[in-house]
Amino acid sequence: MIVFTTLAEKDYFYGVAALVNSMVQNGTYGNKIVVGYRGALPNWLPQLSASKNGKSFTLKNGFEIDFVEVQGNLHMVHEKPKWFKHLTDVLEPGADEYIFFDSDIVVINRMSFFGEWVRQGVALCEDVNNDMGITHPIRLQWKKILKDKGYTITNDLDRYINSGFLGWTKDTKQFVTEWDDCFMILKEIAGDLTKFRVNDRTSVVLSANQDAFNLAAMVTQCQISIIGPEAMGFQYGLPLMVHPLGPKPWSRKFLSDFFNGNPPRASDVAFWEVVNSGEIKPYGDAYVSFKLKTIKFYRLLARFYRRL
Repeated sequence: MIVFTTLAEKDYFYGVAALVNSMVQNGTYGNKIVVGYRGALPNWLPQLSASKNGKSFTLKNGFEIDFVEVQGNLHMVHEKPKWFKHLTDVLEPGADEYIFFDSDIVVINRMSFFGEWVRQGVALCEDVNNDMGITHPIRLQWKKILKDKGYTITNDLDRYINSGFLGWTKDTKQFVTEWDDCFMILKEIAGDLTKFRVNDRTSVVLSANQDAFNLAAMVTQCQISIIGPEAMGFQYGLPLMVHPLGPKPWSRKFLSDFFNGNPPRASDVAFWEVVNSGEIKPYGDAYVSFKLKTIKFYRLLARFYRRL
């Protein structure tokens, strides 16, 4: 049993549509995706039926999309450690592999690779700001916090990991418990966890969920397998996913952004190319076609127009 998961609320359901369609487009690997959600589900979803843990529908290829309500009032990114532990221990305890994508990610390479990857160890991706050496002052403070709590540093990492992707198996599920434990440590000094971020990188905690994720990678006894920022499309290299930084593709005002010197990104093109490409269609086809033509036109113009 191979289970994917993501988290969504509000307009991030558009991202779920693009994510699922991109997975199918790249040869669906696995049995189902469990979407942890808060708030109302969108009315453009196919008809849902009751499932073991929530509501679901099944694609023609047999892949199930299961919607399970998330309990908690933290910012959704900070619900990740608790959600993964709940998924592993309660919702899908019989699974062999678990793979998480942020709901704004689009997959651009074969899905079976993620299975090959996760079987090598806990699958991790470096962040766009990935350079964080072993003597970085914040990392040294993390080491002291961990040692004061009785942890041993098993991986002396010099790179910062992005919590928008994670893969683990029944044999490495200890990692999600370690992440949750590290989150509980940082929670006490993180500030307001109903917000995405409170501090900047001069603080010991920039993002409680993602910093705790990095702490867990430092202390885990599990084998880990890390790919650089190219995996999320942050730089050239091995292309697996595109993960947009800043405003999301479904919310951008492309005309005003263009004249403000911010042309469409590759992640914008990727989103609009797949969002209606499968059985989940949140938009009208004519609207998507118009968006794609507009985006590609502005990307062409951007070769000649630059804001000074």
